[in-house]
Amino acid sequence: MGQTGRGEDAEITSYLNLTLDSNLQGNIIDLCPVGALTSKPYAFTARPWELRKTESIDVMDALGSSIRIDTKGREVMRILPRNHDGVNEEWISDKTRFVWDGLRRQRLDTPYIRENGRLRKAGWAEALAAAAAAMKGKRVAALVGDLAPVEAVWSLKRLMDSLGGTIECRTDGAKLPIGNRAAYVGTARIEDIDGAQMIQLIGTNPRLESPVLNARIRRAWTNGAKIGLIGEAVDLTYDYVHVGTDRATLVDLAARGISEETKAKPSLIIVGQGAISEADGEAVLAHAIRLAENTQSKLLILHTAAARVGAMDVGAVTEGGLAAATDGAEVIFNLGADEVDIAAGPFVIYQGSHGDRGASRADIILPGAAYTEENGLFVNTEGRPQLALRAGFAPGEAKENWAILRALSAELGVQLPWDSLAGLRSALIKAHPHLGRIDEVAVNEGPALELREPGRATFRNVIRDYYLTNPVARASVVMAELSALAADRARAPLAAE
Repeated sequence: MGQTGRGEDAEITSYLNLTLDSNLQGNIIDLCPVGALTSKPYAFTARPWELRKTESIDVMDALGSSIRIDTKGREVMRILPRNHDGVNEEWISDKTRFVWDGLRRQRLDTPYIRENGRLRKAGWAEALAAAAAAMKGKRVAALVGDLAPVEAVWSLKRLMDSLGGTIECRTDGAKLPIGNRAAYVGTARIEDIDGAQMIQLIGTNPRLESPVLNARIRRAWTNGAKIGLIGEAVDLTYDYVHVGTDRATLVDLAARGISEETKAKPSLIIVGQGAISEADGEAVLAHAIRLAENTQSKLLILHTAAARVGAMDVGAVTEGGLAAATDGAEVIFNLGADEVDIAAGPFVIYQGSHGDRGASRADIILPGAAYTEENGLFVNTEGRPQLALRAGFAPGEAKENWAILRALSAELGVQLPWDSLAGLRSALIKAHPHLGRIDEVAVNEGPALELREPGRATFRNVIRDYYLTNPVARASVVMAELSALAADRARAPLAAE
């Protein structure tokens, strides 16, 4: 970006009509000292004094960036960063900043029931009665999506326990060990990146999986930190040593360790979901933990789903993963899991906010609130409980997610023992005390994993299209445009060009 022209013809623009190749470029708006560079989607839509400002948490990735949501009436008009030195400092990603137009499009605002292959509108009483009738006496499995707050996940788990059903949050196949928080969260804080002199990345592309965290790694690199990568060779915006691409490289490095001189330096190992989402994921994770022990490094598991750590904390998992949870299921209750394909056969009840992949497969749709429309608890990638606060109300007849599950439990005759969000949180914190310590990072402990030989495949990163990773983003016109521009930049130029 720079200036073209002189005098009254001066213009701040990108050169050669190219778009900026960055998913953090929206922060330039905040950096402009005179306000001349503005947010194009927001410009001329509202005056600042017309907006109601709500401090909340971002769920577009698992970092849990602190944000401010500005609303006018029932609509979100813009999203801005809030300072939090331990998480995002004063930055947010472009997806966080510009995804807000997706909150008003393709929304589910009334219950639906499928009849003769077509969905028809229904009232809440009819939809809940139909869902209860479908679930009674059947083998039920529940799936947890990437944007579900902890309160809804725990309510669903309690409901499944009452019905003798199963529940699973690892819908992408991640082999995260059950009950071992040191293994599925790690032992590091995000701010440990700042003082690290060595950072080893394993099976991750943090530039796409968590752009703000990647910027923090880049700052450590500018301060002299050495970066290593085991996985796909990609542009991370900083130099790194490409150690290798496959499991054998990790096994060799974990067994060999490093010199005593290097051990004395603060170091950090970051493991991405691409490293642990294959069949041998737990074996890969075991060797990453061994590498951390041998190098006296802290370990950070970089999640891509905002709901994942909280769901793991409350036990929304089944031994054997997704296949075991859904094996033989006659009914699947889908809580906003839009990144998984459900095969034909089971009766599907979908609860979510957008008409995305999950809703298209559903036999009954229960419209829920989005993350800006209900108070919810999320746990970020380092294990920090955070509160997302309601900035507006859900459209039409959509309800808060925990309230829908509470009403459904009454229809099923296994009523959940709370009538308010306060009562739910009281019971939740009693069962899981660390979730009540808001904005605190617990010290995680857990046994070392059994060392087994992983496969021989190369690591594959899990995110291909950064701008279209969840139903809110896929409903956003701005995200669709950014995705198309990114695809054009990645396209190989023709000879004539």
